[in-house]
This record gives sequence, C-alpha cells and structure tokens, in this order.
Amino acid sequence: MIDIFALLYRDNHTTMADTFSLKNEYVTKYLAGEHRFYRFLLTLALNKLVMITDGELHGITPELEFLQYSEKFMVLYRREGDAIFLEIAKLFRRAANKVYRVMLKKGLTKINNKFLNVVQ
Repeated sequence: MIDIFALLYRDNHTTMADTFSLKNEYVTKYLAGEHRFYRFLLTLALNKLVMITDGELHGITPELEFLQYSEKFMVLYRREGDAIFLEIAKLFRRAANKVYRVMLKKGLTKINNKFLNVVQ
C-alpha cells in the first residue's frame, strides 16, 4: 500500500513518482463517487487526529496535509488539463476547511490565515 503521508515530507515539487502515486491512490477512489471520496477524506483526517491526540503520530496536521494535496492536484490539473484533478483539488480544499473548523472548535489549533475564518 502506498504511504500517503510520505508525500508530505518531501519538497513542494511534484515529481513523476509523486504524480503516479497520487493518480493511483486518489483518482481511483474519486471515480467510485464524489461524496464517497469526501467521506473517505474526512475519515482519514479523523483517524489521523485521533493518532495525534493519543501521541502516536507526530508531524503535519490533517488540514495542512489536505491543503498540500490540493496544491499538488492543482499542479497536475495545470500540467495535464484533466478536469478530474481539479475536482479532486476542490474536494481536498473543502475537506481541509471542514477539518480546520472542527479542530478550531475543539481547541486543537489556532487561527490560520490559510483557511476561511469568520470575520468578527
């Protein structure tokens, strides 16, 4: 199985190996259904949050991870022009904002300007 968290610790440039693994891992899951893919992302984030709060996992938080994946899929969309990559990038960004709002509500993170915030 492809280690989906390993891609995060590399530089921001998308290499051919990254592109291949991103396509294999996420495009096939997206093709099973958009709503199903979004639920998969939220479940993945929830599992990672539990591991972080238990102290089992250290590193990047799920909302920042999803933002990075969104950027990588936007690069793929710009390179190849396939609309599926754009839709996957949108779903990653949507999931990142959802996870961020939940983490903010629970007090697990501080306000980050990369995400949508309520103006007060």
